[in-house]
Amino acid sequence: MSFTSARSITERVNPPRSVFVDLPKGHTTGVPGDHEGQRALLTEGLTQAHAMQEPGTIVDLPYRYVDDDWKAAPLAWSRRRQDGEAVPQPGGDNRSDRSTEPKYQTDADRAAAEAVDWDQQCQVCVGIEPRRDGEG
Repeated sequence: MSFTSARSITERVNPPRSVFVDLPKGHTTGVPGDHEGQRALLTEGLTQAHAMQEPGTIVDLPYRYVDDDWKAAPLAWSRRRQDGEAVPQPGGDNRSDRSTEPKYQTDADRAAAEAVDWDQQCQVCVGIEPRRDGEG
């Protein structure tokens, strides 16, 4: 089950059940500070997911942000405060280009990843100890 605000990505990933909300990225479960609205959105999303019968179903929830200004520059918008004042960070898309090469925060991270067989690396990322030869 996933909550998504990126319909096109969700369609390609094809999770078993999803609900789409037309909210800014990073605010998929509602407006920051709106606890009642967040609870309602989550409750409706989980109710919809429970009712879904077909794998890959995406249900659109009727939740919208207070205005659609964020759609003009979604990445820059996420760097604004709720009162509309700019956050002292660069706006726009400042993410690194995608790469097929792994990126590590530290040399220790690289060494830990390289010390594990490739097929067990994801397990290491979530803290599962890799099996050693002879272990079941």
